[in-house]
Amino acid sequence: MNSSVVQAMELMALPDADALAVTAACEVVIGWAHARQIEAIEQVSREMPDFIDQTGELIDPAPAEVAAALHWSSGAAIDRADLAHWLCTDLPHVLDGLRLGRLDLPKAREIVIGTTELPTAARQRLATDAVDYATGHTRAQLRAWLARQIAAIDPDAAARRRKRAIRTRRVWITPESDGMATLGAYLSAEEAQACWNALRAAAANIEGGVDAARADTLVALLTGLRAGDPVPVQVIITPAGPELPGHGPLSAEHTGTLCHGADRITLDRPRPSTGYTPAPSLARWVRTRDRHCRFPGCRRPAVMCDLDHVIPHPGGSTHHGNLAALCRYHHRLKTHTNWKVQMLPGAVLRWTSPRGHVYHTSLDDP
Repeated sequence: MNSSVVQAMELMALPDADALAVTAACEVVIGWAHARQIEAIEQVSREMPDFIDQTGELIDPAPAEVAAALHWSSGAAIDRADLAHWLCTDLPHVLDGLRLGRLDLPKAREIVIGTTELPTAARQRLATDAVDYATGHTRAQLRAWLARQIAAIDPDAAARRRKRAIRTRRVWITPESDGMATLGAYLSAEEAQACWNALRAAAANIEGGVDAARADTLVALLTGLRAGDPVPVQVIITPAGPELPGHGPLSAEHTGTLCHGADRITLDRPRPSTGYTPAPSLARWVRTRDRHCRFPGCRRPAVMCDLDHVIPHPGGSTHHGNLAALCRYHHRLKTHTNWKVQMLPGAVLRWTSPRGHVYHTSLDDP
């Protein structure tokens, strides 16, 4: 541990220390802790073997190990593992800056992402200068500064980055509290601006708050529903309470509103299927039971998951007691790496990681 971190810890321990100085000292210690965590995550990755599936695609079990241990999503663990790899291999000077408290983790990520298109030598030179710049500037300023520097070093880099970014366009939904959700889209600037202009124009003459008017207009344009129309959704009543598939728990009042006048459908326990592929009724029952991927912490909706035979077929039957919803990543992880899973009574899954840690997921998990 370097002297600047030790001094910061000593300052933090002083009861009468200046509050602003303590605030800055905390950032130094947080930076040091993040650097140490980055090194540890990279060590976990190096200690674990890679696996190849039948198509020749690489499967890395390390992010799942980190995700389960830290109760992170797999996406968050993969992002941190990728960041750890680049900092520990290509950009050790940035890692040193993080360790010394000269920049924080978001700024380190900006440098890693912003310099991706450059050759290694040019990338390392620019990253060294970027650490110095980041010390006295905000993350947004750092991003703009990197863009200008890269344009001067490699004029074609911006075009390559744009082509790569276009391929990653997507739309996503994020569950929020109070029965709400955020619907987002990553688009080209011109596409996003065109959508925004069309939404503003369509909502221009609607009375009431402008933001709510645009929200109502967006729903109407995408679904044909008008404000106040009943929304056709499926609500699942679980032993732990009502849930909206793909979203999560609902309040009793919200459930009553959604289910007013609706028919209640009871899914009887289905019979086993004779072959490898579950019959539609069995598949629907298992997905309704599981609601989402059954790997620890994963909430990908079951309708977007594979149905995995916990005991591989034909040794294991195509039966609800041997089927579990797993997203494609965790399905491949279970099938092709040394992660192990058992189904216990009550459809509890017992996961054992390559490092020997045990995790359980149950049907009560939100």
